[in-house]
Amino acid sequence: MRVLLLNPPLLTDPFTDDLVVNAPLSACLLTGYAGACLKQAGLDVTVMDADLAGLDVAQTREQLLAEHFDLLGVHLKFLWGRTAEIMAMLRAVKEEKPHIHLNLYGHYPTFAWEPLLQQFPFVDSVVLGEPEFTLTDLARRLAGLDEGFWQDTVGLVVSGERGPVQNPPRSAITDLDALPFPLQPSPELAGRRNTHNYILGSRGCFGRCTFCYLNSFYGPGTVWRGRSPENIVAEIDEVYKATGNPSFYFADANFFGPGERGRQRALELARLLKWRDFPLVFGLECRSSDVDEEVFAGLVEAGLRDVFLGVESGSQSALDRFQKGTTVAQNERAIVILRQLGLNISLGFINFDPGTTLEEIRENLDFLKRMELLDCPSTTAHLFFHRQVVLRGTPAYNQMLARGQLRAVGFTAHEGEYTIADVRAEAVARVMGAVARRVLDITGGEDMYTARGPKISCCGGKGNGGSGVDCEIITAGGGGPSVLPGVGRQRLYKRLNLFLQDFLSRLLDAAGRGELNLGTVAEFVMAGQEEIEGIIKDV
Repeated sequence: MRVLLLNPPLLTDPFTDDLVVNAPLSACLLTGYAGACLKQAGLDVTVMDADLAGLDVAQTREQLLAEHFDLLGVHLKFLWGRTAEIMAMLRAVKEEKPHIHLNLYGHYPTFAWEPLLQQFPFVDSVVLGEPEFTLTDLARRLAGLDEGFWQDTVGLVVSGERGPVQNPPRSAITDLDALPFPLQPSPELAGRRNTHNYILGSRGCFGRCTFCYLNSFYGPGTVWRGRSPENIVAEIDEVYKATGNPSFYFADANFFGPGERGRQRALELARLLKWRDFPLVFGLECRSSDVDEEVFAGLVEAGLRDVFLGVESGSQSALDRFQKGTTVAQNERAIVILRQLGLNISLGFINFDPGTTLEEIRENLDFLKRMELLDCPSTTAHLFFHRQVVLRGTPAYNQMLARGQLRAVGFTAHEGEYTIADVRAEAVARVMGAVARRVLDITGGEDMYTARGPKISCCGGKGNGGSGVDCEIITAGGGGPSVLPGVGRQRLYKRLNLFLQDFLSRLLDAAGRGELNLGTVAEFVMAGQEEIEGIIKDV
């Protein structure tokens, strides 16, 4: 029995390139963990990471056809309209290799298994939730190593003659320390992206945000589960020895466990990490309510440099609507503490959602200004245009669909479209989205902070970095970078950054007066883009 696990090409376009919510960051380790468990069970496993290898769909298909395997497990992500290209590729492989068992796993198929199996009956099965044990049981039964029919595997949905058949769900994995460390890409392959080593210290979240389907993926009633600090450090040491790369990033949706127990666990992990014999640096993601000065000071001493903070909003009414369980005051306090500790901060932020009002947008703008978070045009553009993406499996999807507020669209109706109830806010969102994307076309996102390192360039001032170097680059007209002699990047970016803030404020005023509405969106978009072109020419 030969098993091949596939991470398909991650297809994007100018729209979806800015959206990273098709799967939680923790999904990047699903295949590695599944492969490690299959290997531990004595099975012959190969991982093909087409995305990391830079393969396109045609190249991936040809490589699959050249390989010999009995079970093909595919980590299928929701790629908006381009998901169809991956399914067409899999259909071609199945037609050429009809004997193989084709399985899908991941967040997307967990929630979209029914339409997927109905529309693509050549798929043999789908794993629901965590794939490690379900895929291992499936493979061993297919190989005849375990008793029982593969069709009866717990946690599996099977494609049958009369339609999909759902087997009983598998309980979430509780003892994470008992899992083998996930398979890692080769140093040569990982080096293609010059990025950090991903590590997962926990699974789940004790929050219940309406826009998130993390806990739904693990199953009803599941809670945050953490690995022991000793187990985490053992993996870090092993990965560093294999790669020589001292940069790590915790892919946990929430690095911290709940309450005092979670706090003490983080302090113990910081203590152990501090004594590594290599220059460890790492990043993590958390909620603002988790930010404790003593804990983070210890983590900084151990090598913490980057924090993704799930702020979501600067408006309390919006936070309550998201069921975030945090306050604006907590958001502000967390940012102050992280900044005082010298950490690089990036935000999870939703400026527009189905219930957004003009007043809430104004509160968000004031919050971002007050906390000095609008330091570079790419960062500002992202914070301003992001609207809630509603995907199947989130509480928001089910609630809005039941109330008739959602139009199921996208591949297998996985996404939901909506119009903001306050149509004035909807008009602001549409204009801001178009104008902010134009700014992103110009900057290429190059000034925006990422966990891979400090900002390449910025506007100067009090931001989280910035080279202060006057460079020659700009984009004019139809997008894509082009070099124009004598144009200073820093000077231009400062102008664009101030423009975005002023433009959003003016949009809110115009919407309040009734001048901006759904019928005048195009006029305001054109006016905003003309201002941008004027800034380019003037600089």
